[in-house]
Amino acid sequence: MRKQTIHGADDAVIQLSLTETALIITYRAPNLREGESVYLTLGTHRQIGSAVLPFDRNNEGSTVFLPFKSDLLLVAVVKDGKLDCYQRKWEHWKWSERTAASGCLAKFHNGTLTFNLQRAALSDSKSLDLVLYAKDLTENDAWGRLYGCSDKCAAAGWGDKYIPNYCEVNLDSTAAELSVPRSRLNANRSPLRIYQLFVRLFGNTNETRTPNGTLARNGVGKFNDINDAALKSLRKMGFTHIWLMGALQQASGTDYSSIGQPADDPDLLKGIAGSPYAIKDYFDVCPDYAAKPEKRLDEFKLLLKRIHKHEMKALIDFVPNHVARSYDSDVMPELNFGTRGNDGAGDDMSIFFSPQNNFFYLQPDGHGPPLRLPTCQDGQPVSPTCKAVAALRERRTGGTTSVSSQVLGQDRACPSECDGLFAGETTFGRATGNNIVSWTPAITDWYETAKLNYGFDFTGFSKNVREYPNALTPDKPIPDTWKKMDRVLEYWQAMGVDGFRCDMAHMVPPEFWNWAIAQARARQVDVVFIGEAYDNDPAKVPGVDPIISRLHGGRSNVMFDLLNAGFNAVYDDQTYRALKKIYEGPGWANDIDDARPDDFIFENSIRYAENHDEVRLAAKSQWAGVGKQASPAICAILYGLSRGPMMLYNGQEVGEPGKGLEGFGSNDARTSIFDYWSMPELVKWANGRRYDGGRLSPEQRQLRSFYSRLINLIGEPAFRYGVCIPLNGANRDNPNYGRLPNEQPSGHWLYSFLRHDLESSQTFLIVVNLNPWESLKNVRIVLPGPAAQSIGLNRVAPESRIRLTDRLAIDQPISVDTTASEARGAGAPIVDLPALTPIYFEMSI
Repeated sequence: MRKQTIHGADDAVIQLSLTETALIITYRAPNLREGESVYLTLGTHRQIGSAVLPFDRNNEGSTVFLPFKSDLLLVAVVKDGKLDCYQRKWEHWKWSERTAASGCLAKFHNGTLTFNLQRAALSDSKSLDLVLYAKDLTENDAWGRLYGCSDKCAAAGWGDKYIPNYCEVNLDSTAAELSVPRSRLNANRSPLRIYQLFVRLFGNTNETRTPNGTLARNGVGKFNDINDAALKSLRKMGFTHIWLMGALQQASGTDYSSIGQPADDPDLLKGIAGSPYAIKDYFDVCPDYAAKPEKRLDEFKLLLKRIHKHEMKALIDFVPNHVARSYDSDVMPELNFGTRGNDGAGDDMSIFFSPQNNFFYLQPDGHGPPLRLPTCQDGQPVSPTCKAVAALRERRTGGTTSVSSQVLGQDRACPSECDGLFAGETTFGRATGNNIVSWTPAITDWYETAKLNYGFDFTGFSKNVREYPNALTPDKPIPDTWKKMDRVLEYWQAMGVDGFRCDMAHMVPPEFWNWAIAQARARQVDVVFIGEAYDNDPAKVPGVDPIISRLHGGRSNVMFDLLNAGFNAVYDDQTYRALKKIYEGPGWANDIDDARPDDFIFENSIRYAENHDEVRLAAKSQWAGVGKQASPAICAILYGLSRGPMMLYNGQEVGEPGKGLEGFGSNDARTSIFDYWSMPELVKWANGRRYDGGRLSPEQRQLRSFYSRLINLIGEPAFRYGVCIPLNGANRDNPNYGRLPNEQPSGHWLYSFLRHDLESSQTFLIVVNLNPWESLKNVRIVLPGPAAQSIGLNRVAPESRIRLTDRLAIDQPISVDTTASEARGAGAPIVDLPALTPIYFEMSI
């Protein structure tokens, strides 16, 4: 018999014993007594499962969110000397009703509860996932108080609870250990630190930068440009994952007819280079990025090998909501959309919606067909790209409007003129990517894309038809689009891609994600899924899971659906916007805590200060003109706030300003994703692709060095495993908490929080002055009772000395001494904080 003991929270002790026929689990908690309930939740891998457990007064109590997807919940209740055992199973896309457990042999004796689980009743899997905890349902109006969890990080208390870690039990007798601790989704308990690398721009050292310039004039980054020197430098900065943004083949104005890839109709283009989110072939990469375009996939595979050699992992885009109108895969033509929809028979274009169609088809009326794109009006170009093409032709031909592609071919420019029509949609039309059902989409629409059909009719709540497997209709067939998208994921996983950043994930039914991520993880257990998602988008598609739909009184957040589906993390735009409002008005630092969602979402959100959709920190027109100087303070908060991933956008580390008109990318404080361009500041770091920062200014070197220290620091235990304890709420009435004259309460410019890891006892106090102009004098940070208790100050003598040492500064790091009683009373005395200063104090008690 193999045995292992696990020490949980609140002095709970769990012993696992494995025989050839049974898994025996004994549970003892000091406060466990008759009348209380013990919950054993398992992931047996027989079903997709759910990370959100049922909630019910007097039974399961408040909601518990799990770090894995459970398909079996066992409840043992000792009452009046009798042991009752109940179960719920996740099947048919939902949790079953509570019933008496079958095959669950449990007993309670002398304060110890024992579960005897027959292995034959579990599954054929070589492992199962396990969390165990108790609840006292006499408290909190029968919603209960959770305590004694198998995860030490799960603090006792009332209300909804997120359990961040679990035990993976090895049922294979040859495994080295019976149980292995895991963090959410089988992770190795290390936060994802992601570098967003736009392949088109990252390695491009051409500094011509002509607005609307062609590839030949402005140049383009290549896969080979992401060389060993670049990857070594990024790994040294602390990054664990490289997001190769824009790697997939998109619609483009550059002509590769010689390899069977002609340029696209400019009416379909946003920028001559094209949008990286108008995918033309899900199974191919952009030929722009290859030294030999006909060998582009081979060069991409070599890049993946280089990334892995430097002990990092590679993410690529997965754009499920829409495709380029010109989508046509030559790698996998048998999986094309539309013509090979309906299980290969082709879409039925006579109807708007069918679950086996890949697209939504516009119905003929007085406005169409044909589809009329908003690129031309009265014969004149309207879109920036069509204007650029017309101007290019004017320059090349001296006013001649009819020009052969050969005349322009030497510069690989667009080979045709704009007319507002697309030859592929003259006899029919498809709904536009942003849910526009119109023969005449507007210039502000995603007119270059066609919306994909996942079996959900999005046209109004009265027509919210769900023709796919879900909790209400579990036996519906899998739609054709689901199957094709699974093949896309399978293809890239087989090539060595480690994960996917999923574009506009909230616009696709969460049931698809549940199914597709389960399929992907069956192939590669640790494959990463990052969801770009926004709960405030009216286009979001909530699921119909009866448990999740009832969260928050029926006002559930779509992020619950996506995280439950298996996403490693979802976007945290709320904290980003709360910080931006501090500078642009009318926000305060106190508002950061108001933006904090439920722990399940908070701890599994990816935080960023820039990405390709958001403005540059260093843009003079944004962040009140101080974003470049404020970036260390801003990112010290964002990157250190939770266990979730962080992301840095290429160029951010050297103060890329996103300045000027690039082409379709206007002077909008962003680096264009539509044009052939290079980043003027990042080029200085690239320094002829030596990636040694040889041309950076001292200020830029200092900024990049700061990011490197910060990103490496958040890999330490307090940030990897630890809880976040915000302190602004407890210091609002503290006049020494950075309060300036005529301010009430405190907390306008000062933000602070604790990060504490229970296992290692490592504790950090993060203190940030966000004020761009003034130092904050005589600052004191009060650690309130609950916070002090969480980090163990209640277990030391009042006069015990506490040393605070700054780990973030490289020159003359600050050290502060205080005592336990002072920290809890008047507050720990922090040195004067200069403007825009972040400090990461490690606490030694």
